[in-house]
Amino acid sequence: MNLMGGSNRRVLIHENMKPISHSGSIDIILTPQFYTFLREELAIKFAYQAKQIAPALFDDYLEIGKEYQYHVFKSNSYWYFFAYSIDEIISFLEEKGVEAHQVGKIYFAQELASVLEAPMVLGEEEAMQSMGDIVAIIPKRLINPEDDIYQEIDLSKVSLHNGIALSSSYESVIPLKQTVFITTLLVVLGGVFLAEGNRIKGSLENIEAKRDLILVKNPKLASTLIRNSELGKYEPIDKKERLKRDSIKVLSKMLSAKSVLKMLSVDDKSVMASIETKDANSAKQIRNRAKTKKFTIKPMGSGQIQLEKKI
Repeated sequence: MNLMGGSNRRVLIHENMKPISHSGSIDIILTPQFYTFLREELAIKFAYQAKQIAPALFDDYLEIGKEYQYHVFKSNSYWYFFAYSIDEIISFLEEKGVEAHQVGKIYFAQELASVLEAPMVLGEEEAMQSMGDIVAIIPKRLINPEDDIYQEIDLSKVSLHNGIALSSSYESVIPLKQTVFITTLLVVLGGVFLAEGNRIKGSLENIEAKRDLILVKNPKLASTLIRNSELGKYEPIDKKERLKRDSIKVLSKMLSAKSVLKMLSVDDKSVMASIETKDANSAKQIRNRAKTKKFTIKPMGSGQIQLEKKI
């Protein structure tokens, strides 16, 4: 069921939902199928203190061997504790056509307790209803079909206050899958830096070896003036290698969760890269930085930008 509200589209997440076709950002509302809930009246003042004891509270309720995240907030005199598996949720969303980077905030259906006095249909066999102020999933067979008491809720008119950003579930700024991708990319760039560094070092060693050989065969070249003139022939090689290395370093700083390196080419004439951006703002930032660093900029469509630095 798709539900509109706030700046992002809201989507109620349940096991029998249909695939989603939406390219923008969404906020998701998890049904109890995707979380375990506990309500406790505790003498705790701050949320971070409650979150510290959450794993111990859920010790007898969660599946062994699975990694869980925890969310806590206070409602009246009670602390509300939620345990959920973000990896399981993201995997389910991907099956339904939603990528992790599209998810803005995560809400829990427990916040709907006050409006779920009558059951809400979730597929052919299940419904969701508030049972003693706790939202629960109930089989439809337990509901008398003659009562016809099912309701539809317009969540655009329901206030939700206790959402959590997807990235907060990983306790990082960037979601885990994108972090792994960026880390891998940086490792690749690091390898390029090392290879370039070794090549530059080898070039300098060859230059020094040639210098020493020339000095042995031509003692007159030991003169500082003459020697500097000969070494000047090799300085352009060193400058080219440094320019390649510096250009690659600049390109690496343009990459983020919203800008991905698609192609990198380095030769004796130029350093060329193709970067794919996720939105107009990240594309603008890359163009501004590239312009400052004297790169030639060429838009390629579909959010891709081609950058080139002549050597």
